[in-house]
Amino acid sequence: MQITNGAQISRSKKAKIIIYSKPGDGKTTVAGKLPGKTLVLDIDGTSQVLEGYENVDVARINNEDPHQSILEFYAFAKTNVAKYENIFVDNLTHYQKLWLLSKGEKTKSGMPELKDYALLDNHLLKIVENFNALDANIIFTAWETTRNITHDDGQQYNQFIPDIREKIVNHIMGIVHVVARLIRKADGTRGFVLEGNQSVFAKNHLSTHKGCLQEELMNVLGNGNE
Repeated sequence: MQITNGAQISRSKKAKIIIYSKPGDGKTTVAGKLPGKTLVLDIDGTSQVLEGYENVDVARINNEDPHQSILEFYAFAKTNVAKYENIFVDNLTHYQKLWLLSKGEKTKSGMPELKDYALLDNHLLKIVENFNALDANIIFTAWETTRNITHDDGQQYNQFIPDIREKIVNHIMGIVHVVARLIRKADGTRGFVLEGNQSVFAKNHLSTHKGCLQEELMNVLGNGNE
């Protein structure tokens, strides 16, 4: 077992991030605004918003076999990681749906079997861990949902979180550096919430910033090409 003194520990130079928001609030567009070259896996078919961004290469998932398709994308990203500053997986929420649909198509009922849900949980965790191990900024996107939280004193409140399988969402949020909620204000301005509260789950382990504009994300985290 290797022991490292705290004085010798430095912050990661490659950010591992989950960004989430309502559909249409600008998650995919973030890929075009990242500093450096970005490799995108388009899972939900929204990559058309990246038209004109020469710094972006896009691969589209095979809806018929999403499991094998994401493994092939990972293999390509691993082999070519030196060419890219950012790997952008867009998005995990829709990937879950595609994966379960593909399993359901193989059953008589047309529905996934009970065991498939546990297999999906393990698969998603492994996917996130494998991508996180790549020497690049890794950005996962997801749609948002809410969960009900009850305090010990009985007080209840709803909190926005990424729409990822309930049994593993805490685990996945725990193994990334940043969880950021993207919001769009009434005037059209889009920005990230980087500090959480009772209403919003967010965290930022790479800087002291509590929020930023959409295009400033990597720079405020210290992973931009400044």
